[in-house]
Amino acid sequence: MKGQLTVSDLKFEYPEYAEFEADQVLRGLSFCCRSGEITVIIGGAESGKSTLALILAALVPSHTGGQLSGRVVLDGLDILGSPAAEIIENCGIIFQDPEKQTVTTDCFSEAAFALESLGLAEEEIISRVEGSFETLGIGHLLESGTVETSGGEKKKLAIAGQLCVNPDLWIMDETFEELDSPSRVKLLDSLKDNRRSVLIFTSKYYDIFEKADAFYHLRDGRLSEREELPFSPGFTLGLREDGLIPDFVTTSRRPAASDSLPDLISVRDLAFSYSTGREGIAGDHWAFDLNIDEFSLTDGEIVSIVGRNGCGKSTFGKLLCGLLIQDRGEIRAAGFGVPAAEEPAAMTAQSGPPASTDFLNSFCAYMFQNPDYQIFLPTVYQELSWGLVEAGIPHSEIKERVELAIENFNLPGASTPPAMMSYSARKRLQVAVYYLLKRPVFILDEADTGLSYHDFKGLIEQLRSISRGIIIITHNLELAAEVSDRVLGMSGGRITEDLREFSTDSLKTWLSASAGSGRTGR
Repeated sequence: MKGQLTVSDLKFEYPEYAEFEADQVLRGLSFCCRSGEITVIIGGAESGKSTLALILAALVPSHTGGQLSGRVVLDGLDILGSPAAEIIENCGIIFQDPEKQTVTTDCFSEAAFALESLGLAEEEIISRVEGSFETLGIGHLLESGTVETSGGEKKKLAIAGQLCVNPDLWIMDETFEELDSPSRVKLLDSLKDNRRSVLIFTSKYYDIFEKADAFYHLRDGRLSEREELPFSPGFTLGLREDGLIPDFVTTSRRPAASDSLPDLISVRDLAFSYSTGREGIAGDHWAFDLNIDEFSLTDGEIVSIVGRNGCGKSTFGKLLCGLLIQDRGEIRAAGFGVPAAEEPAAMTAQSGPPASTDFLNSFCAYMFQNPDYQIFLPTVYQELSWGLVEAGIPHSEIKERVELAIENFNLPGASTPPAMMSYSARKRLQVAVYYLLKRPVFILDEADTGLSYHDFKGLIEQLRSISRGIIIITHNLELAAEVSDRVLGMSGGRITEDLREFSTDSLKTWLSASAGSGRTGR
C-alpha cells in the first residue's frame, strides 16, 4: 500500500521583506503519516498549518522563496527535490481558499483539468469526473460555470478534482470548514473506504475526526507527539488552551423574540432569481432561486442561519445588505429615512417604507465568505483607515482607533501588506474594518473559517458590544448552538425551520433530514 509519508527535522522560514525580518514558521518537525491512515494536525491561526501543507505538496519554497531544511519522503520519493507538476499522482492538495486553485470557467473542465494534463482518454476522463460528482452529491454542477457555485461547492469542486486523480497522499487544508455537516461525514467515510493516506490540517476539532487514526497538535511551529483517541490529558489541555476544541461554558440566552422587541430588519415575501424571466412549474411564475416568506432580526439579537451547501444562505445575506436586488418583496430596516442624530432608540423596521439598497449598504456590514473580495489596499493601516477617512474623521482619532483595532483583533503591524498575512488574519482584518465603522447590523458569512472556537467567540463578543444585531451564516454547528439567540434552518432557498430549541446534535439531525431538498445557486 502506498502513501507512507515521513517528515524529519523540517525547518522553514520565509524570506525578509522590506523592514520585516525573516520569520521562522516551522522549527524542526518530525512525524509520520502511515499508509492508509487518516492523520489530523490541529493548530490555531498562524501556527504554520498552511505553510506545512504547501511544503508537503512541493509548492513552498519554490513559489515563495525562503530557507527550508530537513527531509520529506513519500514512498521513497524526495518531495523537497521534486517539482509539484511531476507528483500529481503521488500527492494532491486542497487549498484552504478554493479560489486559488480554480483555473477554468466551467465545473466539468475544472475537475478534469489534472486528468487532461496526465493525457487520459476522453472516455476515462468523463467517467472519472461524473463519478466524483456523484460521490460528492454535486451532479447538478456538471454543466454549471464555476462562478455559479457557492463557497462550499467550490470546496467540493476542488475535492472532485482530487477524487478524479486519487493520489496516494491527500493533503487537506481546512477542507472541512465550509462543508455542511452531512457532507463532512460523507467525505470522511469515502476517504476512509478509499484507503488512501490522508493528512488533514484544521483549526478546530470536529467530532467526525473520531474516524481518524492519528492526531498532532501544532503550536508555535512545533508538533506534539502522535496521539490516538482517547486523547491524553496533556494533549487535551493543549487543545483547550488554544481554543481548538468546543469547550464552552454556556452563557444564558436572551428570551425568545416577542412583539415587544423592535425589529432592526424585517423581510416579507422576498424572492430572487439569478436568471430572471424563467418560467416555473406554475407557468406564469418565475422559478426563483430564493423565496423567503418572512424574516426578522430583533434589536440586540444574534441569529445563525444553517443549511446545506448551495441552499441560498449567502444569497440571502447579500440581499439583506443591498449587494443584490430582489425580484419581489421588500426589506425594511429600522430608521430608514431618519437622520442618525434624530433616530429614536425604539425606531422599528416597520415604521418606514422599504429600505433602498444604498441604505442597506450603510446599515448592514456584510463579511464575504472570501476575505480577499473586500481587501484591496497595500497595508493594514490603509485598509482599516479608509472608511474612517471617507467619513471625515480627524486623523488623530483615526490613528487611535486603528491602533486599538490592531490590538483587539490580533493583527500584525500597521505597515504589513495584507497579501503577506495568513487567511485567518485576513478574516480578522475584514471584520476589524467594519468594527471601526460601527454598522448597526453585522452579517458574517463563514467568518469562522481558519479561526479557533475561542477566537471566533471572542470576535462575536467584540461585535456584539458595538452592534444592534448580528446574523451568522455558518456550517459550524457547535458555534451556532453556543453564540446564537436563535437558529434558522434554510433549505432549497427557503427558511424552513425556526429552531428555537437547538443543540449541536439536534442541528446535525435537522441538516441530515434536509438533504436533497434542492439547490438555489450561490
